[in-house]
Amino acid sequence: MKKIALALFFLFSVGALAQPNYNYSVLKREKLGRGVVAIRQNSKDIFVSWRYLSSDPINVAFNVYRNGVKLTKEPVAKGTFFKNSDEDSAKKVYTVKPVIQGKEQDELSGSYILPSNAPIGYINIPLDKPADGVTPAGDKYTYSPNDASIGDVDGDGEYEIILKWDPSNAHDNAHGIYRQCIF
Repeated sequence: MKKIALALFFLFSVGALAQPNYNYSVLKREKLGRGVVAIRQNSKDIFVSWRYLSSDPINVAFNVYRNGVKLTKEPVAKGTFFKNSDEDSAKKVYTVKPVIQGKEQDELSGSYILPSNAPIGYINIPLDKPADGVTPAGDKYTYSPNDASIGDVDGDGEYEIILKWDPSNAHDNAHGIYRQCIF
């Protein structure tokens, strides 16, 4: 029994000593916005979600507004989502404002415009398709959306979607033909 207790003491003490002592106040963080999104869940309900920022205190809560009217009786303290019942299909602006130590913070808020007649279950993202083309040999080609990634490319605190367009005449590098890429 003493050997087991000694072994457990050794394992826990080594594990405690092996933990790094980070100074989290000097870590670099992305400077992202609140990332508010509203999606029509069905014909009656709208699901609003937002980003918990790494700079938010652990006890932060949130007030949710629709077109400037507060929807939450009490700030949302558990989770970063809110379900709103609204059958009207008109355009709406949802705003989320953090509440820190009982005071609402405007500078850390975020908004999302839910368009009129929004689709159910997804956000429609219109694509700006490149024009079809013709190769020097006279072959026609079109473009299809391919891989995508996200990142805050312009530093405004909101993610952009970077989409690769794949030409219909694309081949891998085993073929000895020219290739034109448009991003």
